Amino acid sequence: MKKKTNILLTVAVALLALAIILWVSGRDTDSQTTSEETNEVTVMIYANDEELANDTLDVSADTTLMEIMEENYELSVTDEGFIEAIEGVEQSIEDNEFWVFEANEEMVTESAEDFVPEDGDTILWELMAF
Repeated sequence: MKKKTNILLTVAVALLALAIILWVSGRDTDSQTTSEETNEVTVMIYANDEELANDTLDVSADTTLMEIMEENYELSVTDEGFIEAIEGVEQSIEDNEFWVFEANEEMVTESAEDFVPEDGDTILWELMAF
């Protein structure tokens, strides 16, 4: 009888241990947040032939260029969403100099508020005279 009790007790402890392990592993899975997909984007900023920045940034896959710029650089932005100054360098309406950007050496027709860079994109901001 004692042998039967010991076997039952061992099986009960093993089942309890298994239940605890499954419960704990289930909790860990539930508490982990799914990792957000990220993109690696390079941002280069030039004004008057001077390099102001050349940074490779890890950003969320759905982050707009404006959000990237606001999070990583000192900006002055108009109420309409146009960038007037980057890193303290202002555009000049009088001299027809304006901040423009391109992605992967191609002009972009979207605003920085709408443009979402893809993984591996290189963004070039340049103060250009028109």
